[in-house]
Amino acid sequence: MVIPEAAAPSDRDIVLAVDDNEQNLQLLEEYLSTWGYDVVLARDGREALNLFPSINPAVIVLDVMMPVMDGYEACGCIKDTEIGRTIPILMLTALTGTEDKIKALECGADDFLNKPINREELRTRIRSLARIRNLRKELDSSENIILTLTNALANKDPRSHGHVQRVAEYSGRLCEKLGMSREECEIVAKGALLHDVGMIGVPDALLAKRTLTVDEAALVAEHTRIGASILEPMKTFRPFVPIVRWHHERKDGRGYPDALAGDAIPLEAQIVSIANRFDEIQHADDLSDSDALARLRAEARDGAFDGELMSFFAAALDEAHPAPVTSRHMRPRPAAAARVLCVDDNPMNRELVAASVAGAGFQVSFAENGAEAVAIIDRDGIDIVLLDLLMPVQDGAETLRLLRADPRHLFLPIIVLTAHGGGSMRQEAIVAGADDFIAYPLNRVELITRIRSLLRIKDFHADLEQTYSVICALALALEAKDQYTRGHSQRVGDLSRTFALHLGLGDAAGERVRVAGLLHDIGKIAVPESLLNKQGPLTREEFLRVIDHPVIGEEMVRPLLTMSAVLELIRHHHERYDGRGYPDGLSGEAIPHEVRLLSIVDAYDALTSHRSYRPAPLSHTAALETLRREAAGGKWDPVMVDQFVRMLGANPPDWEAITQSVPSLYSS
Repeated sequence: MVIPEAAAPSDRDIVLAVDDNEQNLQLLEEYLSTWGYDVVLARDGREALNLFPSINPAVIVLDVMMPVMDGYEACGCIKDTEIGRTIPILMLTALTGTEDKIKALECGADDFLNKPINREELRTRIRSLARIRNLRKELDSSENIILTLTNALANKDPRSHGHVQRVAEYSGRLCEKLGMSREECEIVAKGALLHDVGMIGVPDALLAKRTLTVDEAALVAEHTRIGASILEPMKTFRPFVPIVRWHHERKDGRGYPDALAGDAIPLEAQIVSIANRFDEIQHADDLSDSDALARLRAEARDGAFDGELMSFFAAALDEAHPAPVTSRHMRPRPAAAARVLCVDDNPMNRELVAASVAGAGFQVSFAENGAEAVAIIDRDGIDIVLLDLLMPVQDGAETLRLLRADPRHLFLPIIVLTAHGGGSMRQEAIVAGADDFIAYPLNRVELITRIRSLLRIKDFHADLEQTYSVICALALALEAKDQYTRGHSQRVGDLSRTFALHLGLGDAAGERVRVAGLLHDIGKIAVPESLLNKQGPLTREEFLRVIDHPVIGEEMVRPLLTMSAVLELIRHHHERYDGRGYPDGLSGEAIPHEVRLLSIVDAYDALTSHRSYRPAPLSHTAALETLRREAAGGKWDPVMVDQFVRMLGANPPDWEAITQSVPSLYSS
């Protein structure tokens, strides 16, 4: 899902350039400034190490040979920090040996260039690395939104307040005890924070009950499948899926949802399962750590948990810094192989590529011309293409054009490989849609580095598309739990889009108000259903809590830069034309045009739907009369209400005709 005309960040990306040679620094500053970056300069590694946390650059361009602290040491120190490990580092070196490049990568560098630097090659590398950084930040933000939604859902019930944070903390201690790597610990911690995300699909009335019937318990148990289906589409969320799906499995096979047993239950899920059950036991009866552990041990003896893991967990709780142990549970976890397609009519070049990427964990296939390549890409779902330019049947330039014209392959990484290193050909390839350009003879380390860098960009793009869909789907799933609001946001989004197109605002505005409609009530996740569905009048305190939902929704979505265009619609959809709305009391033309549009559609759907505070919905005609009367009284923009009434006419909306597809969380 792409939100049209999203507002661009107000500040330009910052690049930190580090070199002890003043001429090199001046040249870098000139290039980078011309390309639209803000530049901060450092003269050695130590200065760069002190500078980067405060400026948080999009990319660091780092020379290798420097006094005080060389580039290798500086790179290693930066990558060892929480902030620095997500900042791409481009190493510049006059050293041409393969071992020097390997050393740079081992220190944590993301890419490298040989001096003297080719200007266009530097620009391409900086652009790719900045995209990686910005996409990673956007993904982190979207992950945080999903975590926030899950946390807000849990915190609505005082009994579960803080549960997911405690489970993450307990899980982290057991991970430390097992000597897991930082990356493995992060997967478990995030999985623990998300382990109950599927509760979003369970009715709140059941979550509040202490004793459940068999059928009710089965419905609650479905949260494991629902949670897994939420996260499965997103590659960066996929490592958490085993935790979310299987954290209620038991070692003896009597758990759910799949009755896994023993080592068939992934270690990560077993860790979160123990931590989750410990917190449940402790807080259900307000037990001490020792009493809760005693009950947990009894359940382990009964077959619920692995005895060795249970012992490690108990030990980890007693230690300020759990000392790692040797455990049979720690096993290598091979990653899935990326699919690389080499397109070249020269068999010697194909053999060279095969030899260059051998042992790098890629699955390589080959095509002899562009037409064959396009067919393979459409059929096999290739992850990255290595493309020759000069080929029979269909050359590289035409293949680039065809692939980039197909929305399915817009973000498919393409590296042009050619023996013709001329500047014009290189530039033409980049303009045509190539992501990178490497000349024969190939350097193995360089080729593998470029492939991995571009694969990260592809994964980030794919995950952002999925994440936006998941956020909208979560908002709709929350709404679907309430019989009074089920389908409201989708109807508001679809009808707002239709209204925007009727007013001649164009497709971009239509899509923007549609997405805003899907998300406009997302802040209600933090408001108890008892208040949202209260049949009598609200107290002042209750009313103030309910009217916080536009601000809460805006803050939830704010971290996503690509959704910045819908923020004002979420925040202001309860403003009134006469200034008596909330949260900011905007009036008249100060309320943005698209917000006024959305508010009228929102009000129409509320009037024609069942609500807890009204005996029955209004008819279509009565709802339009009400909107006109309220507009005359100052509530709505009267001109826009007239336009809305003229658009609908005597008949209610044809929902089947105007409905747009939205993501579902319950497909698996």
